[in-house]
Amino acid sequence: MKSVYNAGSRSASVDSVMTPMIDVVFLLLIFFLTTASFQKLEKQLPAASASEPESSPSGKAPQPSESEVSDFNDIVIKITLANNGVRYALQSEPVAGFDELANRVHAVLKIRSDVPVIIDPDNQVPSGEAIKVYDMVRRNGSVSVFLVAR
Repeated sequence: MKSVYNAGSRSASVDSVMTPMIDVVFLLLIFFLTTASFQKLEKQLPAASASEPESSPSGKAPQPSESEVSDFNDIVIKITLANNGVRYALQSEPVAGFDELANRVHAVLKIRSDVPVIIDPDNQVPSGEAIKVYDMVRRNGSVSVFLVAR
């Protein structure tokens, strides 16, 4: 782009060169592309629900079949604090205690270890309980464990 100025007897020519500005724009573009993190957005944590288990004559909860586990998008473990201690729920179904929770999670993860496990403790639950459940899930072979934080 060329501009010509006539001031009296003198004529001056001013060249405005765009090349340095384009270079700066490209350098900024390269900088932002190399420093940007293209990670997947954190997925929403849906509340998965499972059907009510059938009671067996031995009193133990039945082990899930492979077709039931393949239907799981994720496993949700809810931890709440009650008057008489910590209560656990697996897929919105109350569990008798920590040992039963560990047995059921182990049975599911033995069939399919790539199922994401979501641990959802209430605000009143001590962090030690959430860590205990997290450690139990990792010991049972889960490859992806998520902790819900509020």
